This record gives sequence, structure tokens and C-alpha cells, in this order.
Amino acid sequence: MAKADLLSIVEAAYCVDLEDAAWLAGLAEAVLPHLDDGFGVAAFEFYQLGDGLPKVVQRCHLGIPDKLAAIYPTIFQTMDPEIRQRPFRMGPCITGSQMMGMRREFLDEPHMKRYAQKFGMYDSFWITAAEPSGRGCGFHAGRSRLTRASAAQVRQWGRIAAHLSTAVRLRHALKGLPAGQAGAEPEAIFDSSGKIHDATGEARSEHARDLLRHAVLMLEKSRGPLRTKDPEKSLAIRKALVAGRWSLVDQIEQNGTRYIVARQNEPTAPGPALLSKREKEIVGYAQLGHHDKLIAYELGIAPSTVRVLLGRAKEKLGVRSRKELLEVCRSAARAKAD
Repeated sequence: MAKADLLSIVEAAYCVDLEDAAWLAGLAEAVLPHLDDGFGVAAFEFYQLGDGLPKVVQRCHLGIPDKLAAIYPTIFQTMDPEIRQRPFRMGPCITGSQMMGMRREFLDEPHMKRYAQKFGMYDSFWITAAEPSGRGCGFHAGRSRLTRASAAQVRQWGRIAAHLSTAVRLRHALKGLPAGQAGAEPEAIFDSSGKIHDATGEARSEHARDLLRHAVLMLEKSRGPLRTKDPEKSLAIRKALVAGRWSLVDQIEQNGTRYIVARQNEPTAPGPALLSKREKEIVGYAQLGHHDKLIAYELGIAPSTVRVLLGRAKEKLGVRSRKELLEVCRSAARAKAD
């Protein structure tokens, strides 16, 4: 994979004021140098309600050969429904062969042989940025040979996907909010030095301001020389949320001054009534196949906090294992839907 500036993908995601099509096209352009293996990249935004099939609400193809692009929707839509679910439950970074639990035998997989191999595509990368509300976005890029996502790639793309899904949620939260309505205005405003210029609501407490100030400084550090010297570290220090509540985004004034604003952007997750709001959030991310460290990164909290809250959720629901916990929560969601 290309070793260009990965942070540009995150920054493209937080251009939250763009129209839908322009936003997705900007993401595709930022991702293309990192995923293209001669087959371009398919970018998509989706919505998935519960255990239902994900619905693609918009898509963008960039650099995909015309004949392949013409059948791209058909390739996905003719998959077995259970297989169509897998990228969204086994994400955020996985290859087609890994998703199918195959190695060399993937070369004989009927769907690939029928649609993709005639173009020289023998595997693919799936990047799926999902979050508990069901909204998200993702990318699919073909590969000319069998491919396995390495641990480093899974870690790196997991962090990028955390920002992508967070940005999707923020964009939808801000749509149609008139000025002055709750959630329309930022809860804190900082300059790039970490100096606070305004704070309201929960951001007014000294503890919240300290957390936000530290996050602003880490954001600015990630944008400096670190983004090219050590891209992985630049992503690691820039968490997707601050204290499970705030997203940090740029705000440019008419005079060109840049501020960093903290916007409320908490995830909303369904779950059994016995669980607290935060426990539901963590279980929601776990149901998407996310491990504890990634969930901590997505929420901007400590991994130990994730483990403690998962333990409390198990205790409340009378189960012992993570697998049992997720099964009980899925069953409760199905029962409520029925």
C-alpha cells in the first residue's frame, strides 16, 4: 500500500459542511492513493438498521475501469445476503478472501470467477467505517492477487475508519439544524495553541476544558511533521472523540483565523434497558467486530474503561463471555423489532 499522508483522509472526512456528493468524492480522492491497485476505488455511504441488509445511500467510483464500474453494483447485489453483511460485521479492515475464511481456494470462489477475475481482480480490500446508529461509509478496492490484511493495516485503517464513522454521524447531526438550536453551536472554541475562547454546557467544567485542551494540542501535533515522519503515531494521538462526547473540527473565520471547535457528537446505540448509555455504546461497537482498544479510540476513553463497562454489562445481563453478551443484545434487539 502507498505510504502517502494518511491524515489527509481524516481531514477530508471532517469537511462536514460539504454537500453529500462532494463530501464522498473528496473522501474517494483522499483514499485512492492508499488503496488503488489498478482497479480504482468504490466509495459508498450506507445505512443499516439492526440486522437488516445495509442500504447504500450514495456511491462514488474513482479510477475504476468503465466495464468493471458498470457491473460493480451487480457484483454486490447478487451476493448471498449473509455474505453481504460480513464487511459490516467483520470490519473495519478485511480482505475478500479473509471475509470468506479462505486462502488459495478463494481463487475458485464462484462469484469472483463469474464477475471479477475476467478483469484480473482476484481479491479485494474492504474498509468499513460503521458505528452503532447504523450509519457509516466505506471503500472497496480490487487486488490483482490474493491478499491478507496485516495487523498493522488493520490497526491503521481501524483508526481511520473511527474518524470516518464519527464524521458521518456529525454530518447527519448538523443537517438542518438552525442557528441557536441545541447542538447547532459548538460547546467550546479553542485556537491552535490550546487557548480557550468560549465554553458552554458540559464543556464549562475545569475537567472538561483540560481534556479538550489536551485533545486540541494532540490534534495540532498530529498535523505537524509527525504526519509524514510517523503516520501511525499521528493517527494514534488523534482520538475520534474526546471523552465520548466531542468531535474537534476546524472553523475558519472570514478573516482567515482558524479555530478548533468542540461539537457534541455522542453515538446513539440501542440495547437492553438494563444497560447504561455508555454500556450500550460499547456493546454496539463490539457488535460491529471492534476490539476493546479500537472502541477506546473511537470513544476517546481508556481501554481499561471499555473492559470495566463490558464487565458490568455482562454482570447485568447474567452472562460470562463476550460472545454471550453480544448474542443476548442481538436477541433483545430482534425481539423489540418484532
